[in-house]
Amino acid sequence: MKGKTIVLGVIFGVIVYLILFTYVFGFSPFVTGSSQSKWIELELSREPKFSDTAICKECHYQLYTGMKNHSSVNCEACHGPGAEHTIKRSKDTIEINRSRDACLRCHMEIAGRNAVKVVNESHSTGILCVVCHNPHE
Repeated sequence: MKGKTIVLGVIFGVIVYLILFTYVFGFSPFVTGSSQSKWIELELSREPKFSDTAICKECHYQLYTGMKNHSSVNCEACHGPGAEHTIKRSKDTIEINRSRDACLRCHMEIAGRNAVKVVNESHSTGILCVVCHNPHE
């Protein structure tokens, strides 16, 4: 009786393994590819909307939680419109501007401005700000 139970248990395990193996390596790639294509079509058919930081946080949560200095700045203030990026989720659909001008939009020294840390234009001229400063920290 005990031997028969063990044999049935092994047969059951093999059957479950074969079913999972067939699904994962046989059907899953087709289902996933098809689902992604349909999802992209659906998202592209919708009217683009403003992508606020809450939407960015869905995928970039670790990056967001590490931010100290720019945590109150909307992501699109630096990265430009992100509606297409929230749909396609690729690096080529979001602006990554590492120039000094991008940082100086907010941090240029202007008389009377004291809401944010400001930088004199002569500070480290010729060096990108991101060489020394990580805007996501």
